[in-house]
Amino acid sequence: MINKKDNDFSEIEIIDAGSPCFLEEDIYIPEELVKNKSLIRIDMNIVQFPVFSKNTRRKKNEITTYFFNKNRDTYITVKPSPGDLIPGEAEERVFIALMKIMKEKGMEQEFIVSASEIRDAAKIHANSYITDIKKALSRLSETSYIFKNTMYSNEMKTVLKEEISTAILEYKSLQLSEVRNKDIKNKINDKRIKEVYMIRISDHFYKNIVKRGYLVYDSNILLGINGGIARTLYMLMEKIRFDNLYIKESIFALIKKIPLKYEKKSLPVTIKTLEKAFNELKNKNLIKDFKFLKPTTWLEADIEIYFDKKHNELKQERFNEDNDELKSIYKTLAISFTEKNIEESISVTIVTNDMIFEILNIMPLKAKSLKSMPKTIKDSLEKYGYEKVKAAAMYLEKQKKLTSPRAYFLKALENNWADDLIIKSSNTKSSPDFLFENLKNDDIKDYSNIEGFYNSLSTIDQDKI
Repeated sequence: MINKKDNDFSEIEIIDAGSPCFLEEDIYIPEELVKNKSLIRIDMNIVQFPVFSKNTRRKKNEITTYFFNKNRDTYITVKPSPGDLIPGEAEERVFIALMKIMKEKGMEQEFIVSASEIRDAAKIHANSYITDIKKALSRLSETSYIFKNTMYSNEMKTVLKEEISTAILEYKSLQLSEVRNKDIKNKINDKRIKEVYMIRISDHFYKNIVKRGYLVYDSNILLGINGGIARTLYMLMEKIRFDNLYIKESIFALIKKIPLKYEKKSLPVTIKTLEKAFNELKNKNLIKDFKFLKPTTWLEADIEIYFDKKHNELKQERFNEDNDELKSIYKTLAISFTEKNIEESISVTIVTNDMIFEILNIMPLKAKSLKSMPKTIKDSLEKYGYEKVKAAAMYLEKQKKLTSPRAYFLKALENNWADDLIIKSSNTKSSPDFLFENLKNDDIKDYSNIEGFYNSLSTIDQDKI
């Protein structure tokens, strides 16, 4: 029996299936279909992969594997603890709340929190909130995520090839009546609280959150979105569009990314679900408008999504506020990174159209003809920096036989194949002259002064200046 509404926190009640069962979902998207105090940081891995299930009919003991390519060697397997479900909508709300609380407590990897703090942050209204929260925390700590060729590591600056098994967090319940917890009890003003939780965000997710593998969202906006599918769409759109006010995406690609059912018999319901989610985003002014384009079948259809300039202003504002707050936090935060890494973690790569087109022009004709390549170059510039991306483009251009130039380009970046191609800084678009030339030409409009612009640069570019 399913007992779940969009707005409440009630759990899904499903009869125990007994022994484990296995569900496989292919999320591979053919290249030709790809077109294009409330602030929190969310790891890129969580944003772009189905870490929280949108399946309201998921079963206990159901191990789900999502495949991202034809060879099925790029995947994520989500394995619940025996007799339980994989994380879904309720766990996502608690996770978002924990990200908010973690920042309020100084971005420490391990922190103590009460059920009432999580309740208020997650906007939970159920009377059974303590039971619900403990169940969500157990699920977040006991579910195993196995990443193969999918876990991005900012520390290594690449996607990890080995199989990585990790939970999202560790959780421990502490009773304040116990003598060993006396120091914790003395720090809590509300004497009605009898129990608190020790939360420790797992290393893989935490390191990407405090470094560059993250996106900044407003937790109030995320938790104000009623539907989990609408919330996922919002986070995906903010990642995909960068600063574009218009994006066109394949319906099939979106269905796969969320993921939703796309079998012929279930497709009409899926389309209505998508339409409902986009209407919620439109009604909440998180997008300006959207339009379905269906020339033949739904699987060949596209969707156009429109944004206002205000959406970009708010997005940049969120980043700037988060950046300023984290600078202050990092001054006193004792974490296991060097000072240089901390400085790099609060920098941002400024990507311009000139940079994208220059790199695209270096590439062979087969690569230039791909519609997805400009977006791939933009993402790569943000991730690897100008010099490394340009070197990879030059390396690509030298290859004689290319069946999949985009995939080869990404592999060259991930595996550092082009590191022996030295690009002189005087010829790069990341040189000091070019950077300040952009500033003079008002290409970078989000920084009101030179100091702000300088602070936004990587330590390498700062050293050059």
